[in-house]
Amino acid sequence: MNIELPANIEVEQALLGACLVNNKALDADAVSRLGEDHFSEGVHARIWEAMRAIKKDGRVANPITVKSSLPSDVKIGELTIAQYLARLAADAVTIINAPDYAITLMGLADRRRTILAAEELTYAAANAECQISDGIRAAREELTRIVSEIEDRNHKAVSFADMIDGTLDRTEYAATGGARLGLDPGLNEIMALTGPWENGQLIIIGAGVKQGKSALTWQTLFTMAENHVVAGNSGEMPRDQLIRREIARRTGISATRQKRGSLSPIEMDEVVRASAEMKRLKVAEINCQRLTLDRLDERITRLKGEYGLEAYFLDHIGKLEWSGKLDLDEDWKKGQRATSRLKDMAMKHEIPIIAVTHLKKATFGDYPGRSFRDRIYTAMNRRPNYQDLVGNMDKDADQVLIPFNVRPILAGMEPEEGTADHDIWDEAMRKTEGRAELILSLSRESEFPRRKDIEWHGATTSFGPTFKQKKNSEELFA
Repeated sequence: MNIELPANIEVEQALLGACLVNNKALDADAVSRLGEDHFSEGVHARIWEAMRAIKKDGRVANPITVKSSLPSDVKIGELTIAQYLARLAADAVTIINAPDYAITLMGLADRRRTILAAEELTYAAANAECQISDGIRAAREELTRIVSEIEDRNHKAVSFADMIDGTLDRTEYAATGGARLGLDPGLNEIMALTGPWENGQLIIIGAGVKQGKSALTWQTLFTMAENHVVAGNSGEMPRDQLIRREIARRTGISATRQKRGSLSPIEMDEVVRASAEMKRLKVAEINCQRLTLDRLDERITRLKGEYGLEAYFLDHIGKLEWSGKLDLDEDWKKGQRATSRLKDMAMKHEIPIIAVTHLKKATFGDYPGRSFRDRIYTAMNRRPNYQDLVGNMDKDADQVLIPFNVRPILAGMEPEEGTADHDIWDEAMRKTEGRAELILSLSRESEFPRRKDIEWHGATTSFGPTFKQKKNSEELFA
């Protein structure tokens, strides 16, 4: 079935003529958003691009200057390009309607793109040589882009007075027992440091190796999913591992024991119950593919449109995919580009984005001291800060959280057994068992740095009170 693509040549001509007569029409908001792809007629698209280039150079776009920017052999029916431009200008009535013309053309272009996407999907479905999944994916991504552009155009400007009233209303609602502003990350220690995580914020969780940055991130995602629609990307762990770790947090039965099947019938029942509870969580997606920033942006757009996504988690920045010359850049350059784009995405999609990052190379390479006791003291008291993390924290991050767990660092410093140094080490290991810290290393809206002690459960890779303790406490005070 051949469908005629919607177009309106007369409106295209009216818009071009209005802009040729008076370049002020080019400055109108709707008109300034037009691109060559919004024109159905090829020569109109070329005229439009020539006009915009001339205007950008600070010159006046009129039939004479535009003619000089186009090939002289271009013909429109029996008219030369010079004659056609002159007619467009002569037929122009007013520039007042230019924004309406532009809106009409954008709507028609959306319809053409939608029809073409549907036709390409139909071809992929009918052609046995094509992968239907590729066709569906391409059509979905194109339709998501179209919807996103339409929503951006329909987003109405809000006056400053209305902004203040809206902010005041939300504050008053929270103060009188309504919902808090932003999303509760699910740990009292984080709430005490950062407060709720708000739309448009980039929350960075960064730390060294084996400090619990991924554990904290996914614990927050699953806790938040009890009340809010969330999604995440893991470049380090497959879905099975993430799910087993969350089951471990909820039951106290380690992921290792789950994998081995070393469970009693009672424990198996606990795992089954925890799994059933987790099915009710509002997790829209856990994706474990490496994504480029562009694909991540498209994915968030789709998830927000389909599920009403409220927060996105990325674990981690170092596992993003890069192409071309960017792939050859150093990690710190990639990190800066990543945090900049992620902040833009948080603002664009009006959700908090939580991203994991790691320490820069050679940070804390060793722990100096004249004696082993001094080295242990240094290890237990030297903490990273936001400047040690990969990414542009100063410009992009709204909150930077650093989980600090000294026990894995000490474990790598174990001296020979039976020595005085081993006794010192053993004492330090006992003191730090089950303990960790959360450090607010940078914040746009509260004092920093600040720290909070927090429980750490190595067997279940989780922070804070156990899941059962927290649940019992909530039921007690409900």
